[in-house]
Amino acid sequence: MIEKILVAVDGSAHSLKAVEYAAAIAGACNAKLSILTVLKPRKVPKMSEELRKYAQLEHIDDADHEAIKLLSSDLLAHAKEVAKKSGATDIETSVETGPVARTIVNVAVMKKASMIAIGSRGLGNIEATLRGGVSHRVELLARCPVLTVK
Repeated sequence: MIEKILVAVDGSAHSLKAVEYAAAIAGACNAKLSILTVLKPRKVPKMSEELRKYAQLEHIDDADHEAIKLLSSDLLAHAKEVAKKSGATDIETSVETGPVARTIVNVAVMKKASMIAIGSRGLGNIEATLRGGVSHRVELLARCPVLTVK
């Protein structure tokens, strides 16, 4: 039933926890796991605290879009290792550019994902509706089940 799982990561602890859950499910179902990170177009995306700290350690002060792509590749490599440790065996990674929630949903459709896994920042339903969090928008737009991990 579950053949392909898409998990979106942004470097937050919640997104890496989503990788663990998605990988465990993928391993149990012998499903393919696609790990995705999305960059916003034509601007330097707001970096998570983890990526900002990494940029500082690597002496990348005013990180431009290409530096963010490089950091995203490192993030995906780390997420892939987490996924392997959590049981996934068939793993692919990708970086896409576009509006975050819509891009996640579009990639899920393109890859014919059976499920999307995404981290939550722990916003309640009312606050998520008012603020329009990415995980909430993905839940609203997705055509397949969405696992939101806190």
